Amino acid sequence: MLTVSMLPEILQDSMGAPESANGVVTAMFGVGAVLGCFVSGILSDRIRERRGLQMISSLIYSVSGIVFYFARHYYQILLFRLIDGIASGVACTLLYASIGDVYPANLLAFKVAIVYFCNNIAYTIGPICGQRLFDMAGVKGPAALVIALGLLKLVALFVFSNDSLAIRSAVRSRAYVSAADDSTFSKSHESVASMSIPRLLMQPPVIISTLSIVTSIGIQCMLEGLVPLHLVDKLNHDQDNGITFVILGLVFTIMVPIVGKATDSLIEWRGETMRYYAMMFGAAATVCSVLLMALANSYAVMMVGYAFFAVADLCMFIPAQSAYGDFVNGANTDSMARGYSISVFAWALGAISLPPIGTALYLRFGFSRPSIAIAAIPCAICAIACLLFIIYDKRKHR
Repeated sequence: MLTVSMLPEILQDSMGAPESANGVVTAMFGVGAVLGCFVSGILSDRIRERRGLQMISSLIYSVSGIVFYFARHYYQILLFRLIDGIASGVACTLLYASIGDVYPANLLAFKVAIVYFCNNIAYTIGPICGQRLFDMAGVKGPAALVIALGLLKLVALFVFSNDSLAIRSAVRSRAYVSAADDSTFSKSHESVASMSIPRLLMQPPVIISTLSIVTSIGIQCMLEGLVPLHLVDKLNHDQDNGITFVILGLVFTIMVPIVGKATDSLIEWRGETMRYYAMMFGAAATVCSVLLMALANSYAVMMVGYAFFAVADLCMFIPAQSAYGDFVNGANTDSMARGYSISVFAWALGAISLPPIGTALYLRFGFSRPSIAIAAIPCAICAIACLLFIIYDKRKHR
């Protein structure tokens, strides 16, 4: 996010690239992220390594900064974004996999929420810091910071961190020693097999969680593009729209840990099924919030609806993101990184797919009908999928 705000200026003013090049540059980051998440997910589970691959991703991030530092042509910017995307895909996949390695179901959602909390802060301050450095020192300013952050992360991983799989193994070994029946514990707690990504995608909890992440991230990214247009076109709010996203970011920042803790408490209270009740509630609340935004006739009502949407969106995303780790742990399979590579892909798919559809429909029909339709259809699918799984799970455990 450090470099996002300055790229259009670099491409159009310094390199003479057409405006269509901005979309290609954005897409290259997504391509790199998908490539990085799947390769790292498969490789990490296969070689049983998290920390070393995270250190490699830090080096890749610094390499992207070096490419950016010396970039003078359009293709070099494309290369920079591709490498940056690969580093981000690896880092996100293995970060969530590391959390899933260590924490049980009733603690996982809050830890996922903390990661999302930090991510939200980075998304808020990253573009501001990057733009200030660009204004002071040109491309070399933010490029040098990218290089430095990559090296700083590398040193921090080397000095302060342990591999999450080593921690997981140590915890299980202590539990094994304390178990009354060693042979029974060994059979029930050792990871028995690996699941391929296609096989993981056939598991109901993974399917539902993937649908929820695509839906929540897709609608969020769509509204980030449509709300500023709607504020100007229909509500005559032509003042600085930055305050709109400050409000949204503030709600996200405050509510992320609360939703995470609430999800863990529900699971501890009533079991894993509550995760799907939470996602179903989030889907219904998302539709209601978008409906409120569509019917708003003032900026204040619009912001109430947008804040409500932020909470509803988290109620879908946080339980879904933590579900991958819980499923892998419950299935006793060595596929944690593969599972979270699917979640990162779902995130990228949502960010790429729904915003262009929303923008095209907005230009033809305005804000209300497209936003309601695009929110209602995937949310209804998610809610129905959650309900069917809840019914199936109850019948299974009768």
